[in-house]
Amino acid sequence: MSIILQTENLGKSFGKYSVLEDVSLRIEGGTVYGLVGLNGAGKTTFLRLLLGLLRPDCGNISVLGMNPWKHQQRFCKKAGVVLEHDGFWANLTPRENLSIYAEAKGLTQKDLQEYLNRYWSATELFQSNKKTKHLSRGQKMQCALCRAFLGESTVFFLDEPVLALDMEAYEHFCGLVNDARKRGAALIISSHQLDTIDKLCDRVGILRDKRLSELKRTASENEWIVVTDQNIQWKNLIEQCGGSNIIFKDGWKFIINNADKIIPDLIGKLVSAGCSIREVKKLTPDNIFSSAIKDIYCNSSKG
Repeated sequence: MSIILQTENLGKSFGKYSVLEDVSLRIEGGTVYGLVGLNGAGKTTFLRLLLGLLRPDCGNISVLGMNPWKHQQRFCKKAGVVLEHDGFWANLTPRENLSIYAEAKGLTQKDLQEYLNRYWSATELFQSNKKTKHLSRGQKMQCALCRAFLGESTVFFLDEPVLALDMEAYEHFCGLVNDARKRGAALIISSHQLDTIDKLCDRVGILRDKRLSELKRTASENEWIVVTDQNIQWKNLIEQCGGSNIIFKDGWKFIINNADKIIPDLIGKLVSAGCSIREVKKLTPDNIFSSAIKDIYCNSSKG
């Protein structure tokens, strides 16, 4: 995948107060990038710089090969945005608001209707004549998400996009993110909701002390589990096939390299030895990033 977003040595101050220093980042297409940090760390400022809403004091920004500060029309048409202010006209319905934004993106009313039919047909928001000012907070967020994904944008800047969403709306949002990732878009999700970061993000950066550092995954990407009875014979077979860090917890958990080749061979040997296997799966922990984030802030608070 090609690089969609890149910053080099980015810096931003407000008067004498420095917010960001020497921030460098590269994001390829097909990547969901999580942005985390405590309140006031500079997450929203960083997103505003990437959008061209603020001008950097130093460094370079390239998004889709363009400088956001130049406010090119092509950039605006390719970007999907959710910021803290929804930007809707309160006395218009959600559908009327979307019609205006669709036209700004160069889409026809037919294009808009096809988009709504494809992605939002299960909701009633865009069939209602209720004015936007009468919507709940969660409904307004759904409208903002609907606008962001309108026109199949190539790059997304989503600031706290899951606030106030109910369970159904949250799962719908996750589906939109995964669909955009599959077609090669790049997405930045800034959020304090660590379960969302864990579930959706491929990479995570943490803003702290004016700088951005990338987190490493806290769990092995080669961890597997074979669910069976606790027989030491099965552990020995796993070890013979190259398994390491073998423990029994709801099944035999272990780390193994070259799994495409070794796992079928291991299963064959276990079955031949009389092992009754209930399940075999690669482990994908739900706390890939959140435990590392919590450790960083716990350690910093102790210091």
